[in-house]
This record gives sequence, structure tokens and C-alpha cells, in this order.
Amino acid sequence: MPDGCVFCRIVAGSEPAWKIHETGHAVAFLDRSPATRGHTLVVPRRHAPDLWSIDRSGAGRLMEAVHDTAALLEERLRCEGLTLFQASRSAAWQEVFHLHVHLIPRHRGDGLRKSWTPRPASASDLDAVRNELLSDSSA
Repeated sequence: MPDGCVFCRIVAGSEPAWKIHETGHAVAFLDRSPATRGHTLVVPRRHAPDLWSIDRSGAGRLMEAVHDTAALLEERLRCEGLTLFQASRSAAWQEVFHLHVHLIPRHRGDGLRKSWTPRPASASDLDAVRNELLSDSSA
């Protein structure tokens, strides 16, 4: 456990938290500064700073806990929708550097807004990005 990681302390039980779901690999707890009622964070038990720091099977187990927690939120809070949010690294607005997924229960008129304004891309821009992603970088 890295020094100062609040989510590691929550997982260990040494930091107060309002846990709502636990598995052998992940813990879900209510966000202390919720965007909406029931805003929940799901974290892996093992410290991983961001999405690129967890292996594929660990990411899958984390998403299983996200899925189970989403079902709980829908059933018990009767949310009309759900926004999932995951930020990896500071350029993406990550503030606590222990991988976590936000589950934000949504209701019509809850006042939340998109964090970006969609702007259509040109076909040539999309082609360029696709080519960059699919090019053989070993050549």
C-alpha cells in the first residue's frame, strides 16, 4: 500500500467509508462528495495507480464489481440512468491515484452536464487516427 493512498486505507478498513459492495478483488463505496445521490466509487483491492497499471484479468474483475454495483444502484435507488466515469492520470482529471470507476446514478433534470462539447470530426481526421492506431509500428 503506497503511503497516503486513501483508497488503500478504505480497502484495508483503516479509513472510514460507506461500503455498499465487496468482492475478493474490489470494493464499492459511496463518494464523499457526490455528483448525485448514490454516487459510488469502485476500486480494486490491490493498488494500481491507473488503468494501464492493472492487468487484463484484474480489469475484468473490477468491471464485474462495477456491473454488480450498477445493478444494486438501479434496483435500490431506482435511477433512470447511470454515468460511468474513469479518469487515468492527471491529464484526464484523475485526482486520487488509485484506479477507480465512478458510478453516478442519473435522473432526468438532475442538473449534471456533459464535460465536453462534441464536435464532428472530418473523415480525413478519422482516417488519420485509425491509420495511426492500426499501423505496424515495428516496421
